[in-house]
Amino acid sequence: MTSFIPNDKISEIKNSADLVDVVSEVVLLKKTGKNYLGLCPFHSEKTPSFTVSPEKQIFYCFGCGAGGTVFSFLMKQEGISFPDAARSLARKYGIEIPITHLSSEQKRLITERENLLSVNKEAMTFFCQTLLKSSEGKSAKAYLLSRRLTEKTIDDFHIGYAPLGWEHLVNHFSKKKMPANLVEKTGLILLKKSRGGYYDRFRNRVVFPIFNLNQQVIGFGGRVLDDALPKYLNSPETPVFNKSRSLYGLNRAKKRCRESDTVFIVEGYFDLLALHQHGIENTVATLGTGLTKEHIRLLKGFVSKFYLVYDSDDSGIKAAQRVIEIFRAEEVDARIVVLPAGHDPDSYLFNSGSEAFMDVVSKALGIIPFLIESAVKKHGLSVEGKIRIISDLKGPLALINDRIARSLYIQKISERIGVDEAAVLEKVRETS
Repeated sequence: MTSFIPNDKISEIKNSADLVDVVSEVVLLKKTGKNYLGLCPFHSEKTPSFTVSPEKQIFYCFGCGAGGTVFSFLMKQEGISFPDAARSLARKYGIEIPITHLSSEQKRLITERENLLSVNKEAMTFFCQTLLKSSEGKSAKAYLLSRRLTEKTIDDFHIGYAPLGWEHLVNHFSKKKMPANLVEKTGLILLKKSRGGYYDRFRNRVVFPIFNLNQQVIGFGGRVLDDALPKYLNSPETPVFNKSRSLYGLNRAKKRCRESDTVFIVEGYFDLLALHQHGIENTVATLGTGLTKEHIRLLKGFVSKFYLVYDSDDSGIKAAQRVIEIFRAEEVDARIVVLPAGHDPDSYLFNSGSEAFMDVVSKALGIIPFLIESAVKKHGLSVEGKIRIISDLKGPLALINDRIARSLYIQKISERIGVDEAAVLEKVRETS
C-alpha cells in the first residue's frame, strides 16, 4: 500500500498530523487525564469508550475493539484507501506528495478521487455562473427570490442553475478538455443508450451543491421550477458521494452544532435554508434516503441532542416514526418537533418567524411520548382504539433495554389511556 507514496512522506505526514485534531472533527472529545474520551463513531454506545492518546498518537475503542493510527482512523471513518487517507492528511497539513515517479496506472488510481472532486467543483462554478450571469438563469433567480431566499443565502450555499437543454454541461466539460467518461463517474452526465454520446442529468433545475466536512463538493441536488416530476433529483452514489453518510449543510452547521450541543434535522433543502437564514444554523438535511444510523453516528461527534423537524402532515409523521427505532438503537436523546397543520419548516419560519418556531421546539416531545400521542390521535380512546394503541406501542417499548425507563413509559401509557399496567406489560413481553 505504501508503495504509492514515498516512505519518507508517510513519516512526514505521521509526524505532522495531530490525531486529536483529526478525530475532533467528527467526535466530541473530552480530556480525561493524559487521554481524550468520546463516543465511538464506529458502533452504538451510550457511555464513552473511545479513547485517543495524544502522546502515542493512537486511538482505541474498548467497546468494539477498533483502533490504530491517524491513517486507520480516516480509512475507517471515511471508507477510503490508505493512499487516499495519506493524501487527505497531506493536504490538511500542507505536505506535498510527489507523484511524477509513479506509473500511469498508479497515477490513475491515486488521483481518481481528486479528479472527481475537481469535476464537481467545476460543475458547481458552471451552475453558479449560469444562475447569476446568464439570461437562462433569470427565471431560476426569480424562483429562488420568490421562495424568500436572500442573495446572501444563495451565495453562502453556492446555489446554481442547470439550464434547460440536454448538453449544456456536456459541452462545457468538452471545452474544458475534461474526459466525458470521468465526468460520467460523478453522475453529472449520462450515456445515451441509443446513438452514443452523453446528456446532462440536471436540466432546468435550481442546483444545490453538497459538501463534505472538508468543504469539497461531493454531489448535487436539483429542484424543478414548476410542478414537473420528479420534483427533486440527487446525484447517484459515486466513489466520493454516499447518501447514507452525507448530510446537506453539515459543513456549515458543524461549528454551531458543537457550540449548542444540539442539531435540527430536516428533510428538504429549502427547509434547511430557511432555518439557516433565520439564524438557526445548527441544522442539517437528509438527502432522499431518510435518516440512517451512519448519519446519527456522524452527528454524535458534534452533539448529544437531536430534534427531528418534519412536515406536520401524515407523511412527516410517518417519516418520524420510521427513524425512531434508529434513535433508540443508537441510544441518543431525540425529540420530535411537530409543526402546526399545513406547514413545513420552510413555510412556518417565513410566516411566523424564528421566535415562534423555537416556541414550538420548546414543546417537542421525546420519542416514546411522541409515539403515544400520535397513536392516541390516530386511534382515539374507544375500547378498539386502546387495543390498537397498545398494538402500535408494544414494539417500540420492547426496544427499550433499560428496565426502569420501560417501566416508566408503560406507567405513562397506562395513565394516558386508562389501561392496567400489567396488561400493557404483558403485551410488551409478548413482543420481546
